[in-house]
Amino acid sequence: MTNPRNTQVVIGPNASMDTRMAVTFMVVMAVVSLAIAGAFAAIGLWPILPFAGLELGALGVALHVSLRRNRYREVISFSDRELRVECGMAGEGARLVTEWPRSSTRVLLETGVNRNDPTRLVLSNGGRRLTLGRCLTDEDRERLAARLRELVLAGWAAVPQDAADSESPNGI
Repeated sequence: MTNPRNTQVVIGPNASMDTRMAVTFMVVMAVVSLAIAGAFAAIGLWPILPFAGLELGALGVALHVSLRRNRYREVISFSDRELRVECGMAGEGARLVTEWPRSSTRVLLETGVNRNDPTRLVLSNGGRRLTLGRCLTDEDRERLAARLRELVLAGWAAVPQDAADSESPNGI
């Protein structure tokens, strides 16, 4: 197991298409679509051209949205006594930043309300809850929950007992 101090876990979608691939795909689809629409327009069926343009516009918007969602990241950073969760788009800074003490943070894997609902990976601390890993499969969430539990528990073991006692107001 790695040292629980200064450990980071990065959660992100399985982005199989990068920007260059999306542009190449868009160009190929535009050439094919406009060639077919042009052939129909040449025989007098010109109304197909605006629909081909609309289809290409919709494809461009869908690719843009997909590429933007692929940049979403959740970064969980562990230090000696706390964990920090940052959520947001890569390259744009974190939209949500929260820090919780490791000793009172729990990692929960909750089942869905219905039988086929996906599981939910939840960090819980007192009354606060934070759902993580929405972009993961159920199996990936299970593995991540086990790893996060290891890291949180390793943090408890990494804190010397006398240091833990000195931080507690009642010495408990």
